Amino acid sequence: VVHASGLPKTLWGEAVCHAIYMKNQTSTRALNGKMPYKMLNKKKPNLAKLSLWGCQVWVHDPSGSKL
Repeated sequence: VVHASGLPKTLWGEAVCHAIYMKNQTSTRALNGKMPYKMLNKKKPNLAKLSLWGCQVWVHDPSGSKL
């Protein structure tokens, strides 16, 4: 995932966390076709703001403080 995105190899940990997050949002045979997220939270995950790994993002700091 990191190699294909062209991002630095130092981001491999974040890539693994993203992959695990995605895996938990999809159904699995181990749970008879159910989603791990739904099994734990009793509701479907909200995937509306889910982005592809490696896409460009902007961070908004609502506090308005400067560095």
